[in-house]
Amino acid sequence: MRKMPLAIWALVIAAFAMGADEFVVAGVVEEIARALDVSIGAVGMFESAYAIGVAIGAPLFTAIGAKASRRFMLLSSAGVFLAGNAISLFGPSYGWIMSGRIVAALAHGAFFGIAALFAAELVADRMKGRAIATVFAGSTAATILGAPIGAAVGKALGWRATFGTLVVFGTLALVGLLLLIPRGLGHDQHHVHDAEDLDAHARMHMGGGGTAPLKAQLGALRRPAVLIGLLTTLLGYGGVFTSYVYLAPQLTQATGLDESWVTPLFLLFGVGLFAGNQLGGKLADRNLPAALAGTVGALALTLFAMTLLIQHPVTAIIGILAYGTAAFSVVAPLQLRVMQTAGDAPDIASAANISAFTLGSALGIWLGGAAIDGGLGITSVNWIGGTITAAGLLLALVSMRLDKTTHAEHRPVQLTHHH
Repeated sequence: MRKMPLAIWALVIAAFAMGADEFVVAGVVEEIARALDVSIGAVGMFESAYAIGVAIGAPLFTAIGAKASRRFMLLSSAGVFLAGNAISLFGPSYGWIMSGRIVAALAHGAFFGIAALFAAELVADRMKGRAIATVFAGSTAATILGAPIGAAVGKALGWRATFGTLVVFGTLALVGLLLLIPRGLGHDQHHVHDAEDLDAHARMHMGGGGTAPLKAQLGALRRPAVLIGLLTTLLGYGGVFTSYVYLAPQLTQATGLDESWVTPLFLLFGVGLFAGNQLGGKLADRNLPAALAGTVGALALTLFAMTLLIQHPVTAIIGILAYGTAAFSVVAPLQLRVMQTAGDAPDIASAANISAFTLGSALGIWLGGAAIDGGLGITSVNWIGGTITAAGLLLALVSMRLDKTTHAEHRPVQLTHHH
């Protein structure tokens, strides 16, 4: 690690900031709702908007990047992220803060793809995989620490300071990148795919790289198996954020815990995310069909169970750890499933699957917020999330059944000759 150039650490800080931006609002949902005099569901829409912004931003930046240097694109994505969070920090109204969330999100997907390329080119060949994994360690750390930091800062200094934290990290990252990233780097794309030691969550951020011919890539998206895989991701992962974004109000209203418990319990959830991410990757490598059915099924069951577990402090603590573990255990199987169905053209299918993850999150958060605002109760987000993920499980089981049928039909058969 000591041999890593300083520019790598600037990338790590930026990766941490962008990774944290996915999670920070969850820790201060109630505070924002009170300050802006809006519903909890309306605050949840900040996260829906962020997810949609990520899905839109990746192809948008890719199109712009075709005509610009990669260094310019890296600095631009960091600058857009910083600008978006500055808008949210100083925005005087709900609409301004929403705009800031969307602007910040646009840079998210593009940054991680470009950062991986730069990380690979900043070091010797033997260290490329480690360099990329180091950058994404920033994002992995953010999954554990993002919401707890957001909650702790929000409770101590007010909810705007939560966005202020992202502005500070974003400024440090942009200045570091500006000073430390050498000009003339970023010409080899193939290095991204050499990073076999990236975890599933890192791959989810990065998306595809586009090495196969474009016609074959786009053709893969028309295959029914790939389309079903993308829809399975959208629904299977869709339940994760349905409950997560509204976890803080559940803990104070349904569980009856004091606000001081919110930060440590978000930290516990983050530990579960980390464990689940590792577990899902190992299971997917061992037996993909079993991993897909098992992890998505476990997530659905855990979400349904959370409706009851969240009602009591002891069971809520157990449930949160289980929920965090189940939440990210699905990532590797869902990503690998789509890449497998795409066959020899996985890049665009993989990138499309990133959009499926984010759009699934947006859908789940919106439905959860609508349920709360519609009077179904704060804990309704759990069974709604469970229902969304269960639909993904059903689709996964149907698609795997169709796979078996297709393979059976294509087996060579013995012909009988009639004389």
